[in-house]
Amino acid sequence: FGSATAAYQVEGAWDEGGRTPSIWDDYCRKHNKVACANVADDFYHRYRDDVKLMVATGLQSSRFSVSWSRAMNWDPETKRMRPNPPGLAFYHALIDELKANNIVPILTLYHWDLPLELHTQLTPNGWLNAGIVGHFVEYATLVFHEFGDKVDFWTTFNEPLTFTCTGYGSGSGAPGLNKSTTNTYTVAHNVLRSHAAAVQTFRGLKANTEGIIHSDARIGITLNSDYAYPLDPTDPKDVAAAERKMQFEFGWFLTPLVTGDYPEAMRERVGERLPRFTPEESALLKGSYDLFMLNHYSSKLVTDCGPSLKSKVNCSKLARGWERDLGVDGSHQPMGSRRSSKAKDGKLNCGWFTAYPPGYLDTIKWMHAKDPTADILLTENGWCGNDEVENMDQLWYYQEYVAQVHKAVVEEKIPIIGYTAWSFLDNYEWGSFKPRFGLYYVNFSEETGAKDELYTPRSSGLERIPRPAAKWFTHVATTKCLDGWDGGGYSTDPKKADTDEAGLENVSAAVLASLCLTAVCGSPSSRIDASSTSRCFPDDFLFGTATAAFQVEGAWNESGREPSIWDDYCRSQPELQCADVADDFVHRYHEDVARMAAMGLSSFRFSISWSRMMHWDAETGRMIPNAAGIAFYHALLDDLQAHELQAVVTLYHFDLPLALQSQLEPPGWLNPDLPTHFEDFAALAFREFGGKVRYWATFNEPLTFISGGYGSCDAAPGGIEPSDTNTYTVAHHVLLAHARGVALFRELQASGSARVVSTQARIGIVLNAEFGYPLADASLLDMEAAERKMQFDLGWFLMPLVTGEYPTVMRERVGERLPRFSTEEAALVKGSYDLFMLNHYYSRLVTDCDSVQSETPCDQLPLGHARDRGLDDSRTPNGARVPPASNPVCSWLAGYPEGYLATIKWLHAQDPATDILLTENGWCGDDEVENMDQLWYFQVYLEQVHKAIVEEKIPVIGYTAWSFLDNNEWGSYKPRFGLHYVNFTGQTGSKHGFTPEATDLERIPRPAAKWFAHIATTKCLDGWPLEHDEVTVISLERSVNAEAGGNDEGVPWSLGEVLGLVVIGVIVLVIIACQALRELHQSRQGSSDEMRVLITIE
Repeated sequence: FGSATAAYQVEGAWDEGGRTPSIWDDYCRKHNKVACANVADDFYHRYRDDVKLMVATGLQSSRFSVSWSRAMNWDPETKRMRPNPPGLAFYHALIDELKANNIVPILTLYHWDLPLELHTQLTPNGWLNAGIVGHFVEYATLVFHEFGDKVDFWTTFNEPLTFTCTGYGSGSGAPGLNKSTTNTYTVAHNVLRSHAAAVQTFRGLKANTEGIIHSDARIGITLNSDYAYPLDPTDPKDVAAAERKMQFEFGWFLTPLVTGDYPEAMRERVGERLPRFTPEESALLKGSYDLFMLNHYSSKLVTDCGPSLKSKVNCSKLARGWERDLGVDGSHQPMGSRRSSKAKDGKLNCGWFTAYPPGYLDTIKWMHAKDPTADILLTENGWCGNDEVENMDQLWYYQEYVAQVHKAVVEEKIPIIGYTAWSFLDNYEWGSFKPRFGLYYVNFSEETGAKDELYTPRSSGLERIPRPAAKWFTHVATTKCLDGWDGGGYSTDPKKADTDEAGLENVSAAVLASLCLTAVCGSPSSRIDASSTSRCFPDDFLFGTATAAFQVEGAWNESGREPSIWDDYCRSQPELQCADVADDFVHRYHEDVARMAAMGLSSFRFSISWSRMMHWDAETGRMIPNAAGIAFYHALLDDLQAHELQAVVTLYHFDLPLALQSQLEPPGWLNPDLPTHFEDFAALAFREFGGKVRYWATFNEPLTFISGGYGSCDAAPGGIEPSDTNTYTVAHHVLLAHARGVALFRELQASGSARVVSTQARIGIVLNAEFGYPLADASLLDMEAAERKMQFDLGWFLMPLVTGEYPTVMRERVGERLPRFSTEEAALVKGSYDLFMLNHYYSRLVTDCDSVQSETPCDQLPLGHARDRGLDDSRTPNGARVPPASNPVCSWLAGYPEGYLATIKWLHAQDPATDILLTENGWCGDDEVENMDQLWYFQVYLEQVHKAIVEEKIPVIGYTAWSFLDNNEWGSYKPRFGLHYVNFTGQTGSKHGFTPEATDLERIPRPAAKWFAHIATTKCLDGWPLEHDEVTVISLERSVNAEAGGNDEGVPWSLGEVLGLVVIGVIVLVIIACQALRELHQSRQGSSDEMRVLITIE
């Protein structure tokens, strides 16, 4: 039983004792958000005390690595590394201290910290250079000669899979290279050749009678692997994908050791990009191990990469090279996995980490099957936690995982000779000190990750404090038994948790709540749909809500924000209301994000205000960054990440900086230089937030802001003279701006700058469309008109992305007024999307403007796009639901659910391989909280989304409700779309700004919000408990029946009706009790999890 560390992660003393920089010293300094390890745990100066702690913990082994940069220095004359005596002396002292305390050293030669000169002075660099093998052998030979008679267990490399894929594949680790389909394979090949040559040297020295290497010493290579289970064990493709993951990750390095060549699955899929070993190299590599060494942390469910309903990942969107060759989606977690919790500050430091103990045994068995005669040393295993001492999840993890090791030894008879916990100390986890793996907590300070200034920690700094798992581990290490620990006062069993008086009250409340729920709803099974199959969405389906900067942020002149065209336009139109305060989201975002989390949402779509992010610089005639505005979006994104909400970021949502409208000629989007300005803005946003955002949209609804601002001219920017070309000119510039933004995004994503843009991030453009049905199904003209509407509205922007050119019908009807893309522009626009994004609200019946049914003659249509389109689409389909007459501000909206599915199918048909994210959909209501039409709308529209996925097999990956809050709907606060009602005041739309009271702008959930919380948390349409809102519907139906000639006061009620009223009365009383209970809970300010339960109960 032992624990592990690594040189760069714990030693510190980065420039002491003759140590020179490694690639990680260089990498951490080049990346702003990456901390350095100049001091780390200060193990270099404190190793004696730490060895004493190991003894006190009862450990029998300690795994550590030698820093190549400390053991050797670069000699510029010979261009080789040469010994560094002070560095070697440190490792002699460390090993001697371990042996004096009867702790067995396990020495790793290479744990990711290549000397910087071997990267910068070699061409190709570092591990890409075939000559690196000779350098590594010289290093290994030195270390063998120095420590060979003191060390019994050796490993050449730690996790080559990890440092190869992050350093040379994704670029998210040192040295940060990622522009190749072959780099990972070249590096892995050189690592394996280096390993084999070092093992040959080891065995030669061991056979030497001089005793350079101890006769009992053994050597291997430390490999790592998740275990891969098929997402669907009955699907042969999933079974094959899971095995392929094992071969591409574990087998990539293990199979050459056993057979002398790479796995067949890799040879088949990678082809000639996978290097070949010479016969001599193959013979040297085969059998180059004395034991197996394994690191394991997590397990995954695996399916083939998309397009498919099961996969979140489209194959074409995977990083070129090894990742795309592997071709799997490994993002799903096995049922029963345990996730790491959030830190005290609400942030998720270990979001990638999940625990599934059975996967440990399965990984061990997979490895053992490759050579059943080889002993296995388990070299790393541990839990990723937060900045806390009392980490009970870590204790649970070790107990469960070591139990799997016991099964492997006792039940499976696998020759496991040792278990090594990662890690002995909290340490530097490759860029951050926030993920905490240590058996011992270390009180890092803010200076710990400093890049340039080396600081001297105080004697009280970097204190080591044992966690509960350390105390349990002491019992296991000293007794060699899992049983018999007294618990040390700790328990991971929830049945043994302490319960105080308040806890008992909560238990009583929960029981009463359950009774309330049963009284109202019957047993849960009684609420399930009559069909035998439940209507559920995929587990990874994104349920979210949307807002936009101008509509919710407020703070219109704070933190350096400058006016946008909408700030100017609303002031120029007397009837319009401005958004100086709006929902005051800038000041209230933290509470709103907490509400989203309480609802169980998995995503939040918002836009960045260009006017808040950047200022106009009159000298350069360009926009320049505004640090205060950028800081706001960082804070918002960090809050979303801390609450596990995926950010869906829109760069442009109608709010052009006013300076770009007033200072350019032609103004704004009519100017051909505006795509360059947009590219500046996009570049800033990508560089600032690229590592935090998974989904990006360049523009929101170009159809809307172009038609309104430059066609009908009833929206910002205002002052545009009617023209038959303006809309087409603006659309052309927008498409070019989009394409250039996407090209930049992909360049940054593929660059060596780690995390500038996440490798998993995707980008698109949000398009909107009504669905056009022919007014007369049998009319060919109406059928053509309906399709023409789809092409002029959705195809106008979609077709250039798919084909590189505008729709044919637009070319025919618009002629030379429709701009043309150059050959280069067409190539740039075509394919400039990673997914489709769709906004949809309603559908229309369409006829030609010249038809006898048309209510709008062609010559009365506005010049340009509207007249070229040539339609009357003013009618709604039969059966559509329209807002009541009392709500005239929303008279344009009509709910017709079937049109949603028809629109999705139309979009899908243009590129069936592309995922679709539904980015807006919602009901326009009025100033009321209990809006039952909104509830109906979301219920029936989401049924159409479910049909799209299940029946039509369309890869829809998420649904976004518009909107989270009532907001400024482009000049008015009367149309209400919010899942949450907001109590706007008479001053809210002021053109001169005001400071809202604390009680103003309160957020109150509507019935649809409560239903949406159920959908978001359960991922199922069925099973929502009967609420008071449904009782309201019953009452409304009674009222409607009476008005239609049903029962009135003059007609006696039947016994059944009387009994029905009695039952309703009882239900109402129970609901009142539940409501009182909910208010009791809320007054106690429960946790987010409690709030989720309460929303469901309500």
